[in-house]
Amino acid sequence: MTIRTQNLFFLGFGGVGRALARQIMAARERHETRNQLRLEIVGIADSAGVVLDGSGICDADLIQLDTRKNKGQKLGDNLKPINTSARSPIPSDAIVVDTTATDATVPLILEAKSRGAGVVLANKLPLAGSLADWDAITRSKARWETTCGAALPVISTLNTLLNSGDTVSRIEGALSGTLGYLSGELERGTPFGEAVRVAKQLGFTEPDPRQDLGGKDVARKALILARMLGYRIDMADVQIESLYPAEMDSLSVEEFLREVDSLNAPMAQRAATLTAGGKKLRYAATIENGVCKAGLVGAEPDTKLGSIRSTDSIVAFTTTYFSDNPLAVSGRGAGQEVTASGVLGDIVSLTGEM
Repeated sequence: MTIRTQNLFFLGFGGVGRALARQIMAARERHETRNQLRLEIVGIADSAGVVLDGSGICDADLIQLDTRKNKGQKLGDNLKPINTSARSPIPSDAIVVDTTATDATVPLILEAKSRGAGVVLANKLPLAGSLADWDAITRSKARWETTCGAALPVISTLNTLLNSGDTVSRIEGALSGTLGYLSGELERGTPFGEAVRVAKQLGFTEPDPRQDLGGKDVARKALILARMLGYRIDMADVQIESLYPAEMDSLSVEEFLREVDSLNAPMAQRAATLTAGGKKLRYAATIENGVCKAGLVGAEPDTKLGSIRSTDSIVAFTTTYFSDNPLAVSGRGAGQEVTASGVLGDIVSLTGEM
């Protein structure tokens, strides 16, 4: 049995990147037996610099790098910076794995792809940028399953529907566990400000909750799905409902958390209006008839969107073949370990094209 080696170059070594490295090490025997494949991490880059080993960073060193980063330390000493304006250190036969949350990786990805490298993205920003970048990144040798629901097979399901010749007329999805939690609390009558503060304390939100409340993360996921349907649109074309007014952007996080109680009454009224008649409150993305939206909706409790737990993720596809009973993918749509598992699945899938 011949074992084929696939080189990987990591962009980012945060929680998801480190979980992915651990999963790769744990799955070595399975990959060799099931896929006749060995995955070698030949480079890891973050904002501090890059660690390179053309023959593969050994498992002992990966464990040490994981430990250092987990303690808040840099990857290592004497790191080399990546010059994004010059030829990158990424091998042309590698798969670039982007687990960051920045569009600063786009030049590296485009340069590596121009030389034949593949790319697996957990990072939504490169795919929600310009249409030119979207075309260049997604044209070939690319996977991005975890950009819209961690390891939930949302992207692969949509690709299967499109490849089968089915026509997708509507996509509806709850794509944020954070906003799902807040919607559930509002539905139960919890004051909005209290719900936001508790969500932050529980670690459900970003350090600045406005990054979640603004709806842009859901909008980016919706944009990616819309572009897969062939909509030639940009983020500016997505209709986004923010759960706080723009004038609160100038506040510090601490000031916002104090002032957010001023939204209790209007958010309670909004929730009451949308849940009239027993509907369930959801923050959902909707793509239909060329229009892409993200905002609060009232969902009938017997629909796919209304029947899930508020903190779960779901995407429902209404198509020619799934018209009266939409095809749905649902489950846990967030978390570092589950996201890393989806990235690993993408990597193994992409090796068939390399």
